[in-house]
Amino acid sequence: MSTAPASVDGEAGAVVYFPWQPAQEKEGTAVDINALNGPKMTEGQIQTYLARLGIREEVPRTLEGLARIQLAHKIAVPFENLDIVAGRPLSLDLNHLYDKIVVRRQGGVCAELNTLYNWLLYSLGFRVVSYNARMLSPDTYLFRRHRILVVELEGKTYTTDVGFATENARVPLELTEGKVQSDGHCEYRYQWEPFFGWVQSQRRPGCDWERIQAFALEPQIDRDFDPVLFFFEKSPESNMNEFPRPSVYTPEGMLALRRHTFRVEKQGLVVSSTPVTPAEEIRLSREVFHLDTTGL
Repeated sequence: MSTAPASVDGEAGAVVYFPWQPAQEKEGTAVDINALNGPKMTEGQIQTYLARLGIREEVPRTLEGLARIQLAHKIAVPFENLDIVAGRPLSLDLNHLYDKIVVRRQGGVCAELNTLYNWLLYSLGFRVVSYNARMLSPDTYLFRRHRILVVELEGKTYTTDVGFATENARVPLELTEGKVQSDGHCEYRYQWEPFFGWVQSQRRPGCDWERIQAFALEPQIDRDFDPVLFFFEKSPESNMNEFPRPSVYTPEGMLALRRHTFRVEKQGLVVSSTPVTPAEEIRLSREVFHLDTTGL
């Protein structure tokens, strides 16, 4: 059995490197890593962003507040790759992402969504750090290409993520060894492994545990995810540059286009799967996911 490294206070299973460890704060040497990405949002930008998520009242800087933002984000903002398919270049410039996702009410791929989400949490005063996660599967190892956020709240650490194209945690997950946690749809747990770092596993109803993603403890800034965009746009191995594949969470499950198939999921399980033509993919992208299909 693997053993997670000890945290600052010596308790196993809770370690995450933060640029503001207590000793650094006391000495005045703490690094505000998010400041390297640029200034915080204005209050007006924050309120407009929250309104885009359907949130119009003050959000407390608590676990409950974080959970509310995360779920609202997943339901309001779709994962989508239409810019890539249409040949429009992607960018992690914060003002560009704000205009695309908040003002023009589009979605984005994982790096886009979680980059803007990180900016929102930082601007709201959450203590947040980004890491680069590796997707896991039984038969292959992929390079790190998914942004995942970790937030420190009341002495504990939680992962939070609004950039998954498939069913994934709808609530923040406590980052601790072996604890089984449910979001009402699926169960999740983290385990520490020497090579992969923190490994997230998921168990859908009636299914076995499946390893989903893993991340090592190296904090990232926005520009660290530029290669991810390049891969999605240009690589022949990318699954993002051939056809539209939007998906969005619903209170009951998820709606998604998957390789010329329209899928409806409920409680973590597929309940219908309907073949669609390329023309129908464009129509569904516009009518179901409310996306701009210009250029497709």
